[in-house]
Amino acid sequence: MGSPIFEFKRKKILIPQPRSRFLLVICPNCGNSQVIFSHATFPVRCLSCGVQLVKPRGGKAEILGKIERILA
Repeated sequence: MGSPIFEFKRKKILIPQPRSRFLLVICPNCGNSQVIFSHATFPVRCLSCGVQLVKPRGGKAEILGKIERILA
């Protein structure tokens, strides 16, 4: 009598990746670059001139400056 052979398949477990990112944004007024969060819940202003760069919109924030690059 032989023992039954069991084959176990590895199940791929999907891990959700975050949709939020840190962004390097350039101020349209003075050209200062600043790191901001893509899902900011508080209005972000430029550190140099005080112009508003981000408007919170409940989920993803509206970015008013130019996005230079997405940080990892």
